[in-house]
Amino acid sequence: MRLFVQALWLGALVACGDSAAVIDGAIGDDAPPDGPPPVLEDVHFIGRFDDMKRFQWPGTEIRTRFAGTEISIELSETGASYFEVTIDGAKVTPLHTSSGRRAYPLATGLADGEHDVRVARRTEGFFSVTTYHGFPGATLVETARPSRFIEFIGDSITCGYGVLGTMATCNFSAETEAETLAWATLSADALAAGHASIAYSGLGMYRNNGGDSNNTIPMRYDRALVESATPKWDWSYTPDVVVINLGTNDFAQGDPGTPYVTAYVSFVQEITTRFPSAKILMATSPMLGDGFPQNQMHRTKARMYLDLAAAMIADPDVTVVEIAEQRAADGYGCDYHPNAATHQIMATAITAEIRRVTGW
Repeated sequence: MRLFVQALWLGALVACGDSAAVIDGAIGDDAPPDGPPPVLEDVHFIGRFDDMKRFQWPGTEIRTRFAGTEISIELSETGASYFEVTIDGAKVTPLHTSSGRRAYPLATGLADGEHDVRVARRTEGFFSVTTYHGFPGATLVETARPSRFIEFIGDSITCGYGVLGTMATCNFSAETEAETLAWATLSADALAAGHASIAYSGLGMYRNNGGDSNNTIPMRYDRALVESATPKWDWSYTPDVVVINLGTNDFAQGDPGTPYVTAYVSFVQEITTRFPSAKILMATSPMLGDGFPQNQMHRTKARMYLDLAAAMIADPDVTVVEIAEQRAADGYGCDYHPNAATHQIMATAITAEIRRVTGW
């Protein structure tokens, strides 16, 4: 049973809504020997989709296996997005979608036989809403969805903002963002787990980068789609682990103080109520340091606040994870965000901690 130390810290629970069930799966994974038999499906929807198969959160993924030599996917878009496409474990040219509905070729000229396909959203929610309409003409083959699932909750870091940039001074763009190359995907893949990234650039736990407290990540947590309050998410996946990395934007305008701790405790309590068996990891930010700006000790304060929040929650399944501060020697992505090297360092650290708390 989870224990909460002060009733006044209890956050209001987010109402459950009416979006369709989401299937979180990976191709070819088997259920644990002592667990239930694997669930077989011809298409796995990983992350948050509504009942129309619309999706918007970064990293949301569609997987399938097909028999044949070529395959296309039919999507409609309200704008334009980028998608990572993986065929039989190898990345191919990313898919760049545009407004409207059409079929997009994913692979041609393959050897005749069965092939695995992953199509994962690289760009974050404000670029577009995507709707899945199928793999036209494909002969799909049932595979097992994964027995493990991780939810990552974060900001631009988790979105992979600027990860493809080559220097700190490059400008953000859809071309330089890739959740699929960021720490959440890297860690989930290392653990053979499906994952969802509930993340949005510039947003925080208590307040956002500009200092306002509107539409923070906790306020959007019940949404099936990033930018719309409806439909509500139906909580149809149950993560084994939830990793939270929020705080970079809370500190953007200076020390957020006690309200940050209050918001953090309330949010974690909401999550533990939703998912009472999940391990909750509260991670420090690689973008917070003590020397800049003006020696305000943001990194030290952020860690202190996470430790305080963990003590107040007083739950052995809720722990703090130290993610090392990014180093200039490793380089930077756009706007001083983590680059691919730093994301790998982050993924290695969080993967080790997930293994420790779960035994995976």
